[in-house]
Amino acid sequence: MKKNIIYFLLLALLMTSFISFGDSTDIRHICEELLVKRAEAWNNIFIEGYSYSNFHSDMSKIAAGELLKEDLDTFIYFKQNPTSFERVISVKFTDKEIKREKDKVFITGKVIWELEGESGVETVENDYSIELEKYNQNWYITKFEPVE
Repeated sequence: MKKNIIYFLLLALLMTSFISFGDSTDIRHICEELLVKRAEAWNNIFIEGYSYSNFHSDMSKIAAGELLKEDLDTFIYFKQNPTSFERVISVKFTDKEIKREKDKVFITGKVIWELEGESGVETVENDYSIELEKYNQNWYITKFEPVE
């Protein structure tokens, strides 16, 4: 009897480890996918006729809360004050830490941007604090801040 309980506990621990690892891998993938989609939405600023309503529609599928508001305000600023803006060629994400609390995820990780500007292509790496929240079965970026 005691042996069966030990086997059961080991099996439960093993299953929990697999589920946790799978969840972490999924979150990492979801985060990178959202970052890529956000970069694509920002790249659309180069398309003539890409309006605020187009950007709002695209970004509302990716970001929420204060980050969405900041992105929308920044879009208006860039449209009213044209400036040099680098096109994102690629985005790669490497997580350092992922903490999940129900429908909220707190991530610290490195984002590697490949950017194309007037002087050519450059790679920029920064550490970020990222928060994701799940609403109606979809994940959204709600925080995206550089880590000092």
